[in-house]
Amino acid sequence: MKWPFEISIEPEQEQQLLAYAEELRRVNRQFNLVSRQDEDRIISYHVGHCLSFGLRSFQKETSIVDWGSGGGLPAIPIAILYPDVLVKAVDSNSKKTRSVDMFCRRLKIPNCSSWHGRAEAYENTAHCSVSRATAPLSELWAWHKRMATTPRLIMPPESDKTKWPDGLICLKGGDLDAEIQKLISDFQDVTIEEIPLQNHTDSAYFSTKSMIVVTSSS
Repeated sequence: MKWPFEISIEPEQEQQLLAYAEELRRVNRQFNLVSRQDEDRIISYHVGHCLSFGLRSFQKETSIVDWGSGGGLPAIPIAILYPDVLVKAVDSNSKKTRSVDMFCRRLKIPNCSSWHGRAEAYENTAHCSVSRATAPLSELWAWHKRMATTPRLIMPPESDKTKWPDGLICLKGGDLDAEIQKLISDFQDVTIEEIPLQNHTDSAYFSTKSMIVVTSSS
């Protein structure tokens, strides 16, 4: 299987990813987890997109919250890639959170589970937040900052490009200048890194897509 990003994937992980893509396709007609137009491109446009989280690695035992996870994107691909992290898929749609739990049960993914409710009401804590086209950066950072644990002492992202730092890591597309400026205006104590995905793949689909990494500078 050729994935859009050159990352390390074990054969067992690849089988789980393919099985997850098939589960998404099977359930989509009932729960509308992805666009109907994308059903034939779930692997490349959806699961493949989330594999960009494999460009770096999470520390062991990192706790992660996926805001607006829908059917588990990117929560489930992250949980498959990193079996030693804990992922919580948060969504206000109960059909979608039930789908996440069903997928994880069927695919034997013990390190991912769902939480049904609004992001503003989430009561647990985590080291990292992730998101895929859920909300503006300023809103995502407010959700993260409200529940985040104290950042662990790890190498900052400018010094270590192999690890994801504690903070917000999200998948975004299009012109992000206005979103970034709003984030800086609302929260002066942030450090922002933009990772253009076109630098890591030859797929034209990702030419306008980026990963945005937000950390606290205070």
